Amino acid sequence: MAIALPDKSSIFNGLAKLPFPVRQSLLGLGYMMVPRRRATLAPLLKIALRDLPRSGRPLLPDSATALAVPDGLCGLTGRLDVQTLLEGYARGMFVHNHVGPMKWWAPEHRMVLFFEKMKIEKRARRHLRDGDFRITFDTAFADVMRACAEPRAGHTPLTWITPRLQRLFAEAHAAGHAHSVEIWRGEELVGGVYGLAVGKVFFAESQFFTVDNASKVAVAVLYRHLQHWGFAFNDSKHATRFLSDAGMIPILRDEFNALLAQHARLPGKVGRWQAEPDLLGGDWKPADAKGTHMQDLLPNGTACKFTALDLLGEHRSNTW
Repeated sequence: MAIALPDKSSIFNGLAKLPFPVRQSLLGLGYMMVPRRRATLAPLLKIALRDLPRSGRPLLPDSATALAVPDGLCGLTGRLDVQTLLEGYARGMFVHNHVGPMKWWAPEHRMVLFFEKMKIEKRARRHLRDGDFRITFDTAFADVMRACAEPRAGHTPLTWITPRLQRLFAEAHAAGHAHSVEIWRGEELVGGVYGLAVGKVFFAESQFFTVDNASKVAVAVLYRHLQHWGFAFNDSKHATRFLSDAGMIPILRDEFNALLAQHARLPGKVGRWQAEPDLLGGDWKPADAKGTHMQDLLPNGTACKFTALDLLGEHRSNTW
């Protein structure tokens, strides 16, 4: 008699029921043991041994010294506070880790959106045009972060949005630097996106949805506001098919850092954000709207040789 083995979804559902520290530790170690990531273990250990003695204070490495393996590792963050978080992002780094100490990363390629290139799906436009959702800014930041961190059906229940990171971004939100867009159906939160604003650059961190197209609506509303408010561009870190479909492209780390030097140091929009009623409809034409365009920032285009799909295929980073 054949024994039926559990399918992947059943395994993921079982893992999701484990206490968070246990689940995160087991899956985090498994994540590092994937064959293409094994070469990253020795450099990770070397960086940890270098930085751990100093980890009782904030650490801000130079993103120009980022490792090639694992792609973009700069060092440990040490005792991270909001001001150090903002400075690290302004220098081209971001915080990411599953297990162990928090780390700074600055990969060779960054996925960015120049707002005029935003692509909005017809269904998302229809939802905006018909007013199917109630849309707010900065009214449920912690709830959006928690929802982004929740295990997703059919996916490995491993998250980099750890409780420690949630506390740090909650402090950044209270200080007026981290922001969220919330999508509501009645009184139920059904989608959203959150990120960090540094000067005139927005760093999108994560998004979620429990109703189809809710996160796409949140992203479209956010980027329309950012373009209208004079932001230069949005960073979304590493390549995904969703980001590519939305119009984002990879640029090189050096190009990214040069843009940050110009725009992340400008006066930003600090404080609680509010949605502007005139910017909530489905009539946005990103290419025709006023704002900073890619031509203004990279007149000769990017020197990056790869598309987002290349970075998801044979040129995929050993980090992700």
